[in-house]
Amino acid sequence: MSPGGKTDEADEDIEDHIESNETFAEFCTRQAQNVVHFLVEDWFLSALLGVITAVLSVGMDVAIEVLQHAHVTFYDKMLAISTYLAFSQWVAHIVILTMFSAIFCQIVSKQAVGSGIPEVKVIMHGFKMDNYLTTRTLVAKMVGLTLAMGGGLPIGKEGPFVHMGAIVATLLSKITSACQYSAFFSNEGREMEMLSSGCAVGIACTFSAPIGAVLYAIESTSKYFAVKNYWRGFLAATCSAIVFRCANFFVTAEQSGTITAFYQTRFPTDCFLVEELPIFLFLGFISGLMGSLFIFIHRQISMFRSKNKLYKIIFRNNFLGFTVFMAFVVGVLTFPNGLGRYFAGRLTFRETMADFFNNCTWATNDSRRCPDSILTHWTGGSDGDVSIFTSLALYYILYFILVAICISINVPAGVFVPSFIIGAAGGRLMGETMVILFPEGMRGPGGPPIHPGLYAVVGAAAYTGAVTHTLSVSVIICELTGQLSPILPVLIAMLMGNAVCKFLQPSIYESIIRVKRYPYLPDLPPSRVSVHTVKVEQLMVTDVIYITKDMTYREMKEILQLAPHLRSFPIVTDHDNKILLGSVAKRYLTMLLRRHVLVNQQDSRNIGRITPAEIFNTIRRTSMRLSRRSPSRRSNSSQTRESASIPETARSDVTTNEVEFVSERTFSGNTLLSISPLHCPNNIPLQAVFTRPSSADLSKAEVNADILLNRNIDLDEIAIDAAPFQLVLGSSLYKVHTLFSLLGLSHAYVTDCGKLVGVVGLKELRDALAHIYVRGAVAPVKPDRKLTSGTYLDMSAVNRDKLIPPMTPPANGHTISMESPKFGNSLTVPPMAL
Repeated sequence: MSPGGKTDEADEDIEDHIESNETFAEFCTRQAQNVVHFLVEDWFLSALLGVITAVLSVGMDVAIEVLQHAHVTFYDKMLAISTYLAFSQWVAHIVILTMFSAIFCQIVSKQAVGSGIPEVKVIMHGFKMDNYLTTRTLVAKMVGLTLAMGGGLPIGKEGPFVHMGAIVATLLSKITSACQYSAFFSNEGREMEMLSSGCAVGIACTFSAPIGAVLYAIESTSKYFAVKNYWRGFLAATCSAIVFRCANFFVTAEQSGTITAFYQTRFPTDCFLVEELPIFLFLGFISGLMGSLFIFIHRQISMFRSKNKLYKIIFRNNFLGFTVFMAFVVGVLTFPNGLGRYFAGRLTFRETMADFFNNCTWATNDSRRCPDSILTHWTGGSDGDVSIFTSLALYYILYFILVAICISINVPAGVFVPSFIIGAAGGRLMGETMVILFPEGMRGPGGPPIHPGLYAVVGAAAYTGAVTHTLSVSVIICELTGQLSPILPVLIAMLMGNAVCKFLQPSIYESIIRVKRYPYLPDLPPSRVSVHTVKVEQLMVTDVIYITKDMTYREMKEILQLAPHLRSFPIVTDHDNKILLGSVAKRYLTMLLRRHVLVNQQDSRNIGRITPAEIFNTIRRTSMRLSRRSPSRRSNSSQTRESASIPETARSDVTTNEVEFVSERTFSGNTLLSISPLHCPNNIPLQAVFTRPSSADLSKAEVNADILLNRNIDLDEIAIDAAPFQLVLGSSLYKVHTLFSLLGLSHAYVTDCGKLVGVVGLKELRDALAHIYVRGAVAPVKPDRKLTSGTYLDMSAVNRDKLIPPMTPPANGHTISMESPKFGNSLTVPPMAL
């Protein structure tokens, strides 16, 4: 037998021996612990996420229904007294509740304003946004959305519910992160898994559609999705849908919410003919055009509000002025005895959707005619002097404009449900037109009739899919209506609408991201030749700041002062060859400079003028480092006894070698550490914070300052990424974009046969894609700048003694914090990348 065989047999014997030492009781205990961990870590948390979000959703739905019912009830009572009182009550209800919603969000959390899906989309791609996933934001989102929708604004709740689900998932992750018995909770990827499940739960709560919710969450928030998280999202969404359906059954007992669909339709199996498929295709084409126009109008309105001088003079950048003005406009337009009588302004979105999906006709007088209770809404009241085509066309146009404006005011607002209603109105309009053109069906007498409700379903799916650039709406439609018969027309129209809108405009969520200037790499539109012709050498920055192996501490210090915003530096062999050896984060270079030079260079003037704030910050950092370590009491006591046996002189030497005096005046930055986490000493006594060098040490440091700065740096003491991501010359923009999106890169070095020739970051890619829908991908004009991680320097403003950093434009008033780079594993937010 070969020696290798003997070794294998020996290893098997050792494993058998280890297993044989485990008793049956220990085996059962270990398996029981594994089962408990599995149930708690996966099943319990996902189910708890679904249940909590569903309970919040049900409570908000009940409150919204109460406010909307009170709106109509008080209007009827005021109308019996006077029309003017009814008008005042109708408008005041919308204005007051909208004003309270905006004020509450402004006071509690400004981050609750808007949809929430664009922010979640940015967060899930690696960027950290402050205060967007906090309890205050959750409370502000719930109260603000309830007041805004209860007041009667034409907004939806799906986007805010996605944001709420993500917040609940984040809070659960923070609670479980305190459990240190398992590495499962301390895994960084776990938070993103929970975040993805939270997005699916938010959608499941809106329409009680768990399957479509998971698919929609993936499409709307992720570019690339890990299939291993699939079942967690389905579990959470299913639990949420169950709670939502059961609660809906008990709250509205007249409808069996656990049996029938949310908007149950009753189309026959042969509800469409083959001859109608081109009509559905045309409906999808029109929906795609109108969806792209809606996105364009919304973006122009947002830009008008931020740039127009007349608007700023009138509203003076007041968060409340334009919001209250739009609430007043909505109240005036939807007043039931005014213009609202021509387009059913009295109805809510829920009632309107039920009318649109109804399997009857409005335009004919035969047996398929809708009951008078429905026709009264769309014919101007009991008189019936308004044409249904006028009502549907007016409804489509007014809400097309109102929704585009109202989703941009300072209240929580979603776009999915309003888009659904607008698309259903357009589909119903085409369906009623088909009934007029073909009153006996497209095959004549005896053939299947035309169902206008089917056209409404197809139009709602096509328009919503076009606006959001998603295909999972087709699955939501099937769960919403409880039927699979319209799936083929829905898919045909939706694919056409998606193709048209994707070619013309980005999705509504990416458009909002662009308007708010969030740091996010947009998706590539289909069929753009320019993304294949533009190469990386046209984008990259060639004048790169780099570190060499034979660099001195003086040169490294000048580089750190020259480029305070750069977060990482490439390491090359020398100035001539520039063979790329790796990359190093700025915090490690700063640590190296502090350890070998700056500690010895502190003079008595700086030491004497240390402020109380610096002392407090140093104590806090040292205390935090001490609190992270959890040695047993036995080891602490043994170390204490050992240290007691060490002579005082030796103990002082140990303290001097291990402890470094840290000052905030050196190189400031949110990612700088006083010591490298890879080379952290085991014990740092708290009293060492107040250590002061002696006068002899200070005089020696002054004499040897030049000698210390002229020494070559030692890169062996710091953590170096020996394999940074590299691109080769000739790589197309399409390939670069795909790699950045798939791997979550913030920057990549460009090499030619191993030689560093440039670097490309997120800013270069965003600049190249800024006008891709109009002019295609265009190589940006390169300013005189140097970049390594999506940041640039204006070299004309550089002063070697004092560098004034350029101002960073705010992202719509919200702050975006910058995380430490993780060597290509996650996106970082450089200050100038906004």
